[in-house]
Amino acid sequence: MSANAATFEVGFYNYPPMMIEQGKTGIYQDIFDELGVLMGDTFSVQYYPYPRIGLLFNGGQLDIEPGVYPGWVHGQATPGVFSVPFGKVVDVMVFAPGKAFPVSRPEDLRGKSVGLVRGYAYPDLRPLIEAGQIDRRNGLNEAQLLEMLAKSRFEQIVVNKAIAQYSQAKNPEYSLLEIGDVMSSFDVSMRVHPRHEVWLDKLDAAILELKRRGVMDRIYAKYAVRL
Repeated sequence: MSANAATFEVGFYNYPPMMIEQGKTGIYQDIFDELGVLMGDTFSVQYYPYPRIGLLFNGGQLDIEPGVYPGWVHGQATPGVFSVPFGKVVDVMVFAPGKAFPVSRPEDLRGKSVGLVRGYAYPDLRPLIEAGQIDRRNGLNEAQLLEMLAKSRFEQIVVNKAIAQYSQAKNPEYSLLEIGDVMSSFDVSMRVHPRHEVWLDKLDAAILELKRRGVMDRIYAKYAVRL
């Protein structure tokens, strides 16, 4: 361990396959394990309810929140500083068996019922939803939407691609669900508390090294995810 090694408090919430509270595993845990080996720093991961992550970060009790696109938090009291991107968050159409069709723009969903996660904004779809041209059907989370799709309660949903791929690999009932077109894609980074800004170059170098070695791709593939 290097002489200038430090310990960083990291905030997770249960969101498989990115963060899996049972067994403390998942894509982001594996990435931090690799970063710790490469950098010599210690990453102390704690799980919290999702709404608390932002509060703890703003209050300075968390040093790092993984998997954040800067535009999602620019309105926060402490937006933070950001590493180079290490992955993507991709939302895709997923269809019941035999129900797939091309969706290259929001208007292609006109007249359809679409399963969406309650509380998520979906800015590209909002005008059509507000005009009554898309029937928004809410689910509590992606897991519930996939379950309802598999039971033919919905014909199409929008979910995180990594969750869809991981769920298909874990659950044979989902194998016939069809992953369709990309609805949105965001490059995600480590959100770091501003007091650690001078450390960011070290973190960036380590992330780029893991990407160069193909480690990031291997970690995602371990959870059946290919973005």
